[in-house]
Amino acid sequence: MGSVGSEGIDPAWEAAITPIVASLAPWGVVGGFVEVDASGSPVLWLRATTEIGRVELQAQAFLLPQVQIILTRLGLPYAMVRDLRLAMTSVEAESS
Repeated sequence: MGSVGSEGIDPAWEAAITPIVASLAPWGVVGGFVEVDASGSPVLWLRATTEIGRVELQAQAFLLPQVQIILTRLGLPYAMVRDLRLAMTSVEAESS
């Protein structure tokens, strides 16, 4: 469970998106997805509504620990959760 390999992302990573987005919705997060970087590690992308919202949320010290706690509670391996890379974009930036 929670592996990332040549066949792609384990469904457990994809299933984790919903509770993460729900917990960050008050901060303007409307979606997210997981992709694999060049080294085979997962990168969790979050999508905020506005660029200002994205910048404000990225500056919050709680963001990465909150995401890591949710992933750990869902049973993803600690070693992968610990090394998680978090990236953000916004609907506003994607549409311009």
